[in-house]
Amino acid sequence: MWPTQSSELTRARLVAWLSDSEKAAVGAGALRRSGYRPSAVAETLHSVTEAPASTSHLVILLETAKREAALPVASAAIERWLLAHAAAAMLSAARTPPLGNAVLNWTCAEIALLLDDAWASEETLHVAGIRFREFAKMATGRRFSAGLFHWDICGVSRSWLLKVPPRDVPGLVRALTKLRGLGPVMFPHLNPHRLSGHLAEPGISDALAAMAETLESRPDLRGLVAASWLRSPDVHRVSPHLAAVNAPILAAGGFVTTVGTASPDCGIFERSRERARLYREGRLKPTTGLVIWPRADMLRWWRSYKVAAA
Repeated sequence: MWPTQSSELTRARLVAWLSDSEKAAVGAGALRRSGYRPSAVAETLHSVTEAPASTSHLVILLETAKREAALPVASAAIERWLLAHAAAAMLSAARTPPLGNAVLNWTCAEIALLLDDAWASEETLHVAGIRFREFAKMATGRRFSAGLFHWDICGVSRSWLLKVPPRDVPGLVRALTKLRGLGPVMFPHLNPHRLSGHLAEPGISDALAAMAETLESRPDLRGLVAASWLRSPDVHRVSPHLAAVNAPILAAGGFVTTVGTASPDCGIFERSRERARLYREGRLKPTTGLVIWPRADMLRWWRSYKVAAA
């Protein structure tokens, strides 16, 4: 089931919270007392990426502001205000990126979590954490939600291509020919805020369908490309249930291979003592899986999906 959370309603709620909430006043006030203009600080979120170094300046700035405002360093009051302010600006008619209805609704539903006092905690939003960096990209229109997956826009890394096993090179060439270039493409990530921890249908196909709806309205995007340990056939051989993340893609013209060794700290052992045991025994070598789903194949699948779901 896709949420119904319009961008207009979400923006109106954010603007009301920024104007009237005492918690919002705490965050903005802390910045002003330190000599910063809150809206100018919020603009710096546009340069935040997943890389920790991208927030190094913000970490220092916010720690200073919190200290001068007598706020606990662990407080996320300033972070919450910055994200809400940036999201309200992004959801204005002039700045919202072109998105399908499903992705727009999912993204607005997650942005609306900023208004939930219980959810918007220091554990979730602290400036030094990965979740803050991910949410900063969403609040500035560079990361989007499709339910089970988030996605952003990137391209195929040339370094990946050099690591493809020789047996898979012919398939890679065919996939890249259909992709018609190395990008830009949709790049999915697991949604850290997903309602269910299980990777299963219909959530996987629903998320892919939401992304395909946006793809149809974005002729600049060439398809979907994913690269992670979760996509690796080597992982699926020892955890067969995880193959479900690739199954709809491979059944509809997609291509999968591996592109070298994955770091043991990539997350492959989270929630799986079995994979950790196999690794210790030398029976599992973490690798990164690469999936390529060209635009034409993805849209063809989506049209069939819509007919079946009707």
